[in-house]
This record gives sequence, structure tokens and C-alpha cells, in this order.
Amino acid sequence: MVLATNSPWLDRVRLRTLLAIFALSSAIVCLEFFIQPGFWISVYGGVDEPQARFLYRLLGAVFGGFAVMAWNARKAGPSSAREAMVRGLVAVNLLVSALAVSAALSGIYNQFAWGAALAFGAFGIGFLRATDSTYVVRTSDPR
Repeated sequence: MVLATNSPWLDRVRLRTLLAIFALSSAIVCLEFFIQPGFWISVYGGVDEPQARFLYRLLGAVFGGFAVMAWNARKAGPSSAREAMVRGLVAVNLLVSALAVSAALSGIYNQFAWGAALAFGAFGIGFLRATDSTYVVRTSDPR
């Protein structure tokens, strides 16, 4: 049995899977940044102070929103609203990846910034590829 790699059904499954993985990853980041921001600040080589803890928790709240949005979008059918949301996820992930590269190269954060750059870059490229797929909707019986 041969499966077509450009199948609309397979592209939709890949997007659903990617949205689920992104949602779970975002939920984990949200919880970690809320529960122990000081740990993550020190892991990345930052100075653990009240302003940094607040900003990490604020960033955690944003990830919580991404988690809810992506999780609920998993089962949504093709629509202009879902396409706009996915394009927004492309933008945010690629921008964060670029910022992580900048932080690593400038020395603002240590080598762990490369992990964030890679992870966000992978999500950005994944969502970019998912938005390039086209969906065929049949309105009549082809017989």
C-alpha cells in the first residue's frame, strides 16, 4: 500500500500532531515558568531578581495562552481563522528563535539559548510547512 505524501488528509494529521506537541510543550513551559522561574533564569545564566521572576511568569502566562489555543485548534477543520492562527504561530516561533540566537551570540544568555533557538525554529518551520498545504473540498460527487 502506497500513501501519497501530498494527501490533504496526511497534511491535516501532521498539523494536528504538531499542534498537540506544541500545546503540551507550551503548557510545560507555562507551568515551569510559573512554579520555578528562578531555576530557569539561572539555567540560562541570568540574574535571579524580582523583575526577572516577574517577566518569566509573564512569559509563562503567554505560553499558557498558546497552549490553550493550540490544543483547541487541533480538531478544527480548515478555515481562514485556523490558517491565521497557524501563521501567527509561525511568526512568534521564528521571532523567538531569532531572539534566542541573538541572546546566545551576544552572551546575554549561555549555551542553553541554542536549545531554545532550535526548538522554536523547529516549531516555526513545522507550522510554516503546515500552512503551505492545501485542502481539497469536494462539493459534488465525482461520478
